[in-house]
Amino acid sequence: MYKRMLVLLDGSKLAEVVFSYVRELSGRLSLDIDLLHVCSPQEAEQLYMRQAYIEHMTELLRVQSEEVRSTIGDQPPKKKVIEAKGKVVIGYPPDEILKYADENSVDIIMLATHGFSGIRRWGLGSVADKVIHEAKVPTWLVPAQLHEDILYDKTPQRIVLVPLDGSKLAEEIIPHVKELTKQRGVETDIRLVHVAKPKEVSVPPKEKELIGEDVTAFRTTGEIYLEGLVQQLRDAGFQAQAEQLIGDPAEEIVRYATKYHPRLIAMSTHGRAGFSRFVFGSVTENVLRRLQKTPVFLVRPLEKVA
Repeated sequence: MYKRMLVLLDGSKLAEVVFSYVRELSGRLSLDIDLLHVCSPQEAEQLYMRQAYIEHMTELLRVQSEEVRSTIGDQPPKKKVIEAKGKVVIGYPPDEILKYADENSVDIIMLATHGFSGIRRWGLGSVADKVIHEAKVPTWLVPAQLHEDILYDKTPQRIVLVPLDGSKLAEEIIPHVKELTKQRGVETDIRLVHVAKPKEVSVPPKEKELIGEDVTAFRTTGEIYLEGLVQQLRDAGFQAQAEQLIGDPAEEIVRYATKYHPRLIAMSTHGRAGFSRFVFGSVTENVLRRLQKTPVFLVRPLEKVA
């Protein structure tokens, strides 16, 4: 169960887009909140002012999160009250973020995908890249142009999109999706998609013997793979469906998300299989850059990619 999220701030208005999302998420999932701001040694003289800012925002978020929880009727409540605290530290942002997460029982790290402090930029650059690659807990990326329907949970369907590539590494996202769905406590449609390039689409030998060359009649290897995962989710009590997509992985994921407007895209940062390959810096980063209104939940698999 997720209990505490670390929210990263760089002092910009763009980064504050996470505030509204944080209060909604905290209230609906009963998550405690840690706000963290990392400044450089050159900015040390502003430490008191920045600490005052963080403390103000911390209390504001705590009150607003409780208001959200009371509005949705968290009965029985998952906890007595939502706790919140804020801290400003001096140092190199990625190192301080990872250190704080390790030392404070953080379950999720959340940051805006765009933001700046002075000339520094917290986009999909050095800070976010290192945090995503090295964090031991999931990273929740919130776009600066977050869709309002997603922000306030007003989308017609509560869809969580889960792109897979056929590998066990990519499948490590599934337990997290199940836990988030259970903790949220409302009906959620889990959509599994597998993307294969045309030349990678294959028919299992036994089925090919039956259908010959009539490719319109076969179930692809990817479809059979997805059917097994969907059945496992349904057997566990989750609402799930799947679709085999053919084409460029990033292009097809973006196309699917644009059509169905998921509330969240959840995927592993690494994957490997004969079908295709999801690696942050290529497919995942391409999806993040093009879907600028949809939050993305990323998990670094425990097993290393060879």
